[in-house]
Amino acid sequence: MIYFGIPLRSKAVSNDWEKVSLYFNRTLWSVYNQTAPEFRIIVACHDIPELVHQYDERVEFIQVAAPIPATKEEMMIDKGYKVHTIAMRIREYGGGFTMMVDADDIQSNRIAAYVNAHSDANGFVAHNGYYYHVGDSFIKLGHKFPNGSSTIVKYSVEDLPEAHYPTMVPSMNSNPHIVRKQHGDIPRICAELGRPLEPLPFPASIYVRETGDNHSLMGKNESRWRVLEQKLMPKIYLNRNNKICKEFSVDWF
Repeated sequence: MIYFGIPLRSKAVSNDWEKVSLYFNRTLWSVYNQTAPEFRIIVACHDIPELVHQYDERVEFIQVAAPIPATKEEMMIDKGYKVHTIAMRIREYGGGFTMMVDADDIQSNRIAAYVNAHSDANGFVAHNGYYYHVGDSFIKLGHKFPNGSSTIVKYSVEDLPEAHYPTMVPSMNSNPHIVRKQHGDIPRICAELGRPLEPLPFPASIYVRETGDNHSLMGKNESRWRVLEQKLMPKIYLNRNNKICKEFSVDWF
């Protein structure tokens, strides 16, 4: 079984809640359209957006009572709290493969089938994916994604937190649970623990940029190599009938 966790920012701190809801709906729909039925989606949020599509019991919303964040630092603490909430719920289900998904990234429908077919693995990491900049009619392939929706880890019940930490904190490496460490360091940490992650053999995500509300880009710019890479990579134009759009449930351009 694979669990997709989606921590969603609150309406109160969103620059444009309507757009946040729009991008979230695209993310949720792409995750839900897995080719294998053995998965669950857990969303931790303050506010449940209006949903464009109908879903079955595999989609679950947990509304948190955490304080509304006021600063960028508090927003990252809030995101960590929601990740923690999702991890606690997965513990209640008995653990399993877990992929934390950014609420504006688009996911391949092949993930659940591949992960479930390789149940003996410790987990997986996506070393490449696609970039989409809001407003474009194309995507570009990119490499070496250390953050965002890129890591799938198999957690036992013992790996997952039973309760919230006494103090709300962002995801950082001093936290005792792997799921609450810095996302980009999780592959290295798993390897050091003797639980190396395997590379996914296909691009698993479309990383959406310039939404105005990207958690991962708050307070920093894209690295120079990534900007250069994106200039050099060929454009892959979006077309409802092409393989990529069908795989990622892209029908919104």
